[in-house]
Amino acid sequence: MGVGSIEILQSQVAGRFAGRLARRAQANDLPGAAQVVSWMDLVELCRELDDSLVAADTPSPEALALHAAVLELTIHSGERLISHIRRQHSDLSAAGQTIETLAASLELMRIFQRSWHPDFTPTELDSARQRLFHAAA
Repeated sequence: MGVGSIEILQSQVAGRFAGRLARRAQANDLPGAAQVVSWMDLVELCRELDDSLVAADTPSPEALALHAAVLELTIHSGERLISHIRRQHSDLSAAGQTIETLAASLELMRIFQRSWHPDFTPTELDSARQRLFHAAA
């Protein structure tokens, strides 16, 4: 099995794993603590994917696409989970978390997203820097 095949397999496994964790984080038939633990595992997967992008000299388009998809899934499921916990006044002590730590983890995911997947192209960013700061790109 070649390097490309291994990367594709790893991406597929990471994608499936992320989907399963997100479903568990949003499963209304699970206790709140179990949902939180699943979502925090999803956050950890995002952190590992982020670390792999940082370690790569030039991340592949496939790695960036996987990172973006898993981050988007994590952010949306985290927003939904936090909203659900607030509405239900769920006790998170069994998960070892607080609503504040969940909100901080969600913000970290948003930072990862803005860092790697900005809404602007590099050309647009360079143009804005030049206009705003009269700075070279």
